[in-house]
Amino acid sequence: MFVEFFLALKEARIPVTLREFLVLLEAMERKVVSFNVDDFYFLSRSSLVKDERNLDKFDQVFGSCFEGLEFGQDLFETE
Repeated sequence: MFVEFFLALKEARIPVTLREFLVLLEAMERKVVSFNVDDFYFLSRSSLVKDERNLDKFDQVFGSCFEGLEFGQDLFETE
C-alpha cells in the first residue's frame, strides 16, 4: 500500500525522495500519529510536499491511492 503510494507520487512528478519516504515510514513505526487516514494524510503531506504548488497533485494521488477509505478510518482495518 505505501510503496504504491510512493510510486504514484513519483509518477505524478511530485519531487519526493526515498529518504523522505523512509522518514515517513519511520514516523509511522514510532507511532508519531495514530493509524487513521486523516492523521496519515497530514503527516505524509507535511513530510513529503515541499512546494505548495504540488499540494493539489498530492491530494489527487492520495485520493486515488486510498480511495474507499473514509477519514478517521484505521489504515489497517480489514473489511
